Amino acid sequence: MKFYAQAAHGQTSLLLAKRDVHAVLADPRTPAALATQLRLANSLLRFAEEELALPVEGRYRSYVEVAGFPVWNVVAAEELALAAVPRCYPLVGCVIYRGFFAKRAAEREAARLAVEHDVHLYPVIAYSTLGWFDDPLLSSFIHLAEADLAELLFHELAHGVIYLRDDSTFNESFASFVGAEGVAAWHRAQGGDAQRQRRAQQAKRRAARDFNRFLVRWRERIDALYRASIDDAAKRQLKAEAFAAMRAAYRACRMRLGDGRYDGFMAAPLNNARLLSFAAYADLQDGFARVFRAADGDWQHFFERVRELGDLPKTARHAALATEATSSPVCGAVAKPAQRGESRTEALAVQ
Repeated sequence: MKFYAQAAHGQTSLLLAKRDVHAVLADPRTPAALATQLRLANSLLRFAEEELALPVEGRYRSYVEVAGFPVWNVVAAEELALAAVPRCYPLVGCVIYRGFFAKRAAEREAARLAVEHDVHLYPVIAYSTLGWFDDPLLSSFIHLAEADLAELLFHELAHGVIYLRDDSTFNESFASFVGAEGVAAWHRAQGGDAQRQRRAQQAKRRAARDFNRFLVRWRERIDALYRASIDDAAKRQLKAEAFAAMRAAYRACRMRLGDGRYDGFMAAPLNNARLLSFAAYADLQDGFARVFRAADGDWQHFFERVRELGDLPKTARHAALATEATSSPVCGAVAKPAQRGESRTEALAVQ
C-alpha cells in the first residue's frame, strides 16, 4: 500500500504543478532557452501526429518544473539466473521495474532486494502514464538536444499505439525503434541543413545495434554458466570473471562499439539486473526494423502489423521478431579453452 500511496501522491503533485505550454510561452518571465525548447517540442509533436501517425491528443501540451529526476526505477534479478523479478500492477500487468517518485524510497527498496538479488537503481527523466493522464513536458528532459528530445517524445508516444500486458521487452523495444526511426524521418524532413545530424544519428543507431549484439553474446555465455552443473560458489566466481572478461572485450572493441558511447554503461557495476534492463529496450528492435521495411516505411501499415503481432501468444510474437543470424563481424565473446598460464578471464576475452 505504501508504494501505491507514494505513486498517487507523486503523480498528483505533477498534475497540480503543470502549466499550459501556451501560457508558459506567453509569460515574459519564461527564459528564452526554455521557450525555444517548448516551441521545438510543439513542432516535434505536430510532426509525430502528421507524419508518424502517433497519437498525441492532449499529451505534452503542458509543462512542469521538477527538482532533479521525477522518478527512480528499481530492477531486481535473480543472482544466478538471467531472470528479472516481475513487478506487477493492476491493469498494466507485470514489468521488470518498480518506479518511485522519491529517491530515498527507491534506495530503501533496492537495499531490501539486494539481500538476495542483483539490483539496478537508476534515475528516469521521463515516463508514460499510457493515456491515463495527459503527460506533461518536464524540466528533466526539455533541454535535451534536438535529436534526443525528438527520440524521447516519439518513444513515449509510441506506448499509446500498443502496450501489452506482461511483455516489457516487446513494449520497450517497439517504442525504442519508433523513437530512433522517427528521428531519422524528422531529419529527412528538415532538408539539407540536417545532413550532419542525420549522419550522426545513423552512426548512433549502428553503434546501438552492434553494442546490443555484443551484449546478447555475453548474455548467452553468462546464461550457459548459470545453467552449468556446478555449485553456486563456483558460479559466483565464474560470474565475476565473466563480467571482468566482458569489460576487457569491450575495451578491445571500443571503437567498433560506438567509440566511447557506452563507456559509462560498462564502467558502472555490472550485474544481471543491468543486463536485463538494457535488453528490454533493445532485444527486439532488429525485428521491428524488418516489419517496418516490409511495410515499405508506411507508419500506419507498420502499426497495423505490430498490433497483429501483439495478438499472438508471447512466445510466438518474440519468435517472429527474433534477431536474424548474421555473418557480419560483431565484437563479442569467442569461446575457446584456457591455455596453460592463461586465466579463465583471459580465456573469455574477445578475438
